[in-house]
Amino acid sequence: MRLIGKNAVVYGAGKSGLAAYELLREKGAKAVIYDDSPAAQHATSSKGVISSADIIVLSPGVDRRKDFLLDAMLENKTVIGELELASQCCVAEQIAITGTNGKTTTTMLIDSILRRAGKPSHAVGNIGIPFSSIADKLDATEIAVIEASSFQLEGCSKFSPDTAVLLNIRPDHIDRHGSFEKYIEAKSNVFLRQSEQDTVVYNADDDAIVGLIPKMIAQKVPFSTKRPVKGGAYISSGFICFDGDPVLSLEETDMRGAEFENVLAAVCVCIKQGVSVYNIAAGIIEFERPKYRRQLSGYIGDIAVYNDSKATNISACLSACESLEDDGVLILGGAKRAEDFGELFEKLPERIKGIAVCGENAEDIVNCARAAQYENIIEYGDIKASLSGAIELAKAHGIKTVLFSPASKSYDKFESYEQRGRYFDACVAALQKEV
Repeated sequence: MRLIGKNAVVYGAGKSGLAAYELLREKGAKAVIYDDSPAAQHATSSKGVISSADIIVLSPGVDRRKDFLLDAMLENKTVIGELELASQCCVAEQIAITGTNGKTTTTMLIDSILRRAGKPSHAVGNIGIPFSSIADKLDATEIAVIEASSFQLEGCSKFSPDTAVLLNIRPDHIDRHGSFEKYIEAKSNVFLRQSEQDTVVYNADDDAIVGLIPKMIAQKVPFSTKRPVKGGAYISSGFICFDGDPVLSLEETDMRGAEFENVLAAVCVCIKQGVSVYNIAAGIIEFERPKYRRQLSGYIGDIAVYNDSKATNISACLSACESLEDDGVLILGGAKRAEDFGELFEKLPERIKGIAVCGENAEDIVNCARAAQYENIIEYGDIKASLSGAIELAKAHGIKTVLFSPASKSYDKFESYEQRGRYFDACVAALQKEV
């Protein structure tokens, strides 16, 4: 993309927007930042800058359907996302990981294994480090491992990673995309423009992904937690295998349940990168999971409390519940969105013996629980009260595990799942002192 002398506007003054702004300036564009939030710093709130722009770069949080952005597209202005800008300014090899759940874990795992094998890998994107912040600083011998969200992939017209990874596709962010079909379309942009020389790693157990196979031109590498797959990764006789050969025993990993999707995808990518089975196995064994993903927060008495604040949707919550090895009490609730909690109660494992509910969507959750004839559910006002209630419920039934896995976005009371996770840890620490 030729940027020298172009008038560019970056919409959004967050981390990704600021990184895109710096990248545009480094590439010779005349760049400004626009943000319609009164609290935004280093930005103009005048829409007049849009009319004079040649290129408009959207931060991930910006909805492309805004009227003035649609008008800009009709005027043939270039409107792209931060991910696509960074990708076009980067000569390094690009591995892009997307999916409803497991993106961060898989991105970190691939990056960790590649680094262990001595490869110059950099984890960027939705993981918290904007791709734009290092895109033009990498050379052709390096690797960018990119966590790509549907918000970042939405509207991509040229993005074409060397390796695309599709972990799973389940209903999420429908309020942004409008429908599940549109959400699938956004996710598809991770592979649609690949060539026959590229690679797409995909979940052969996911119906939505399997339906996309006819559109995949790149070399296909499947993975499955349910059955052996030719030319891919799978689980067999208690081992993670790749195309007939064992990689490591399941007992050697800290992963459980649906988390094995992340491991299998990482195995596929790293095998194709030429990493030895020894380094792959060692990398998986040594891996530390992302913060607030089924993380032990502490013990209250003899009850283990796990913090899974990163579970912002139902499928992530179910994955965490399935990973429990013993009976547990689940803490649910958060921001009110278009989640179908009827699905949660249909699929909830029997080992979840009780539920404490809080948050903006508590009433919806309780109503769905009653409709599903799930009886052992108690509603509380906030997270702190829910934790205390869950502990009491666990004590009353001799249960040794409490899992905070909200199945909800955090925006009812928190800026992010990380902030919510920190607050939950603080609640656990405070309750430990009272015991």
